[in-house]
Amino acid sequence: MQAQWFTQMFSRIEQKTGTIISNGRMDQYLYPFYKKDKEAGIITDDEVQELFECMWAAMAQFIDLYLSDTGGAFNEGYAHWEAVTVGGQTKEGYDAVNELTYILLKSKREFPLNYPDLAARIHTRSPKRYLYEVAETIKAGEGFPKLINDEDVIPLLLSKGANFEETYDYSVSGCAECRMPNRDTYTSPNAYINFAAALEMVIYNGRMLKYGNEVLGLETGEFEDFKTFEELLSAYLKQQRFFIKHAFIQQREIIRLRGEHFASPLGSALHKLCRETYTDIHQPKIEGGIDLGYFEYMGYATVIDSLATIKKLVFEDKVITLGQLKTALENNFKGYEAIRQLLVNAPSYGNDDPYTDTIGKLLDKEAQDFTRKYGAELGVHMDLRLVPFTSHVPFGKVVSATPNGRFAYTPLSDGSSASQGADINGPTAVLLSNYATKNFSHNEHAGRLLNIKLSPSCVQGEEGTEKLVRFIEAWRDLKLWHVQFNVLNTETLREVQKHPEDYRNLLVRIAGHNAYFTELTKDSQDDIISRTEHEAVT
Repeated sequence: MQAQWFTQMFSRIEQKTGTIISNGRMDQYLYPFYKKDKEAGIITDDEVQELFECMWAAMAQFIDLYLSDTGGAFNEGYAHWEAVTVGGQTKEGYDAVNELTYILLKSKREFPLNYPDLAARIHTRSPKRYLYEVAETIKAGEGFPKLINDEDVIPLLLSKGANFEETYDYSVSGCAECRMPNRDTYTSPNAYINFAAALEMVIYNGRMLKYGNEVLGLETGEFEDFKTFEELLSAYLKQQRFFIKHAFIQQREIIRLRGEHFASPLGSALHKLCRETYTDIHQPKIEGGIDLGYFEYMGYATVIDSLATIKKLVFEDKVITLGQLKTALENNFKGYEAIRQLLVNAPSYGNDDPYTDTIGKLLDKEAQDFTRKYGAELGVHMDLRLVPFTSHVPFGKVVSATPNGRFAYTPLSDGSSASQGADINGPTAVLLSNYATKNFSHNEHAGRLLNIKLSPSCVQGEEGTEKLVRFIEAWRDLKLWHVQFNVLNTETLREVQKHPEDYRNLLVRIAGHNAYFTELTKDSQDDIISRTEHEAVT
């Protein structure tokens, strides 16, 4: 454990790596030492748990500082994601749960620190006891663990050139990223793309209200002049492709500059392929490596709901015109509350509704089709991803009112979650919408971050644990990448805002990491409060 901790510290000194120093699969690589010491009578389980918690306390002291307010805005709660991965499968493909797995889960239930993050790998043969202890840890209400699905991750990694042994041994790194030790070689930062801004540029002909008359995107025509929904959708897809194109151009320059200006002697010495080829980890290409990059789809549900609303209210039901909608949006609904109520009550993603899910599936496919065509030119698997951590909050601050009834400059939807408060048919409907919008015929995709907020009353007692286990099994069987939970009352969070001094230790799951609620900005606090609190797990 001391050697592991020294490696973490020296890695931080060597370079800033997006604050992602993953602990990997601690219940696997430490298990032989644990077993030997237990059999020799050198150590007890209580002492092992105490050692881990000493390490957690050391991790929590780290604060990552940014050079600008913009950088800091992306990482609410001074996020640094030292994820510990537990469970999953052995390199031979058998279940990997062991005694250390349960000690680590117990530690996160009993030791109220925001670091490290805890990720639990789930597969079809995960033991019942493991699933129940995962559920009990979730019920503790501190946001641990996030769940990662072997049934989605492993086939995707195989399709991108890895072998079974490597894919079985993946670990979580960051929010929902999955990395393969000694096979992953891509270290470049990747693009976060604000597709709600692309939608706004359709409404204002390549412009955004925040930036006046400056042309920022494609001029796709006056909003009022679209005669059919198909015309409007085509204009949006043009903007979407335009955004991705420029992200790829940017990425090409990042790849070129990375090898010229960065080096990582320690990190390279610890990577098998770098040692064998005498190549620094930051070089554009390392023989035998798999380069898994991504670009981020920001505001996924915001765009889906907005397009579905226009289709329904303007072109099908004809209850408002595009001109009336545009006027209401320009005025941020001031004086147009009746129109806004029509918008917020239109079909919304996250409710197992084919009307919206079909649009989401199309947007997903179009983005993957683009990277299938052009990703090879970068020499990288540039996968579509929906993992914003907290950047959907600052990204929303540049986007004016949207056709789903969202007010100007408020947070966008996060990850693959529904728009705030729009998922009214229960959490299982959210899973089914996620499933219905995935293009399983493509492999140009990676993580989809999904937040679920549950009322503590709906998971109370043994019956509540059983319900939560069944929900996890449904998520697993649908082959969805990721899910994480907040188990708390919305009213409690509002009370914390009024009296923060009484709730300093309240932990919440904010994105791919946990944070103390009182340390978040009010915008991020309000975003968590506005998520639907599901009263039942059905």
